[in-house]
Amino acid sequence: MKAPVEERDLLGLLRDTVLEAMRSWRLPATTVLGVALGTMEFHHTRSALGFAFGLVAALYTLLLGPLPWRALVPLEADGRRWSKLLRGLGAGALGTALFTALVLAYRWALGLQHLSSFSVASWRQLGVSYMLFHVGGWGLARDIQLEQRLDRTLGSHERLTAELAEARLHALRADLDPHFLFNALNAIASQCATDPRAAEENVVRLATLLRAVLDTRRRPLHPLEEELSLAQDYTGLLAARFPSLTVRWDIDPEARSLEVPPLLLQPLLENALRHGRADEGPIAVGAHRTATALVLTVRNPGGYEGPRSGGMGLELVQRRVELAWGQGATFEIRAEGGDTLATITAPLKV
Repeated sequence: MKAPVEERDLLGLLRDTVLEAMRSWRLPATTVLGVALGTMEFHHTRSALGFAFGLVAALYTLLLGPLPWRALVPLEADGRRWSKLLRGLGAGALGTALFTALVLAYRWALGLQHLSSFSVASWRQLGVSYMLFHVGGWGLARDIQLEQRLDRTLGSHERLTAELAEARLHALRADLDPHFLFNALNAIASQCATDPRAAEENVVRLATLLRAVLDTRRRPLHPLEEELSLAQDYTGLLAARFPSLTVRWDIDPEARSLEVPPLLLQPLLENALRHGRADEGPIAVGAHRTATALVLTVRNPGGYEGPRSGGMGLELVQRRVELAWGQGATFEIRAEGGDTLATITAPLKV
């Protein structure tokens, strides 16, 4: 795994540290600490230089303190224990150099005004300040690295979730019922002798449906116009076995360009024919666009009697609707006035 660019480039590290300081609690908290330290220095030195040192020291720790640890001891670093120990010692040495530069610059400035410091006057005070600088730098470095690791983890989680949803959508593609294929082929075979033209048309319809099944791996969505064409091919093949089958299409022209999963209507039409009473009236297919959603309906004669044991078609429709449009989409099937009404409501993308 490659380290991020900012973990390899010193200027990139500095720029990234500044950005991280600006987008979180670190800058306000450091400023408060700097004001507190500056106030103590001001009371001791009676000089604005002491107050300025408090702010500068705090910001210096925030911006430069984490650099040695981020550059030499990143969380993602591999290596043996001794290697990590050496890198840690190197980070400590570099941090010491940064702290020494800050202290020498402050003492030199105080010396010009013949003043003494409060926080770095004695060895004891100097040691406390040194430890605060190191602990602060190390803690800030780890906080930044852990936060960035969390951001990458969350980003990876979102990407993997999207990929999983797409894989599930592909796995739930509407494969044609093998019994339907066998029956369609038998019907086409019988038509070859009695009605060759109809047999040829049905072969083309069957080929189109099979191609659509394969295309669901490549295209999880396609325009409703294409879906309706596939549904008409499907019902055309069914009509070869059920001559009394009639389908009424009520399609809103504004809905034809909206995208839906391929072969979404096929399980609903199959359910309408297999479990309904298609010989008592037409199957009605509707598609309408409202201000906020696409509404698809399939109505057939014969009241809905609830889910049947072993039936998977309607469950697959439900899961494919959720994967294609999310939790905002709904699929409902119910009895209504002696008919069965299946309704899919899909929110429109803004």
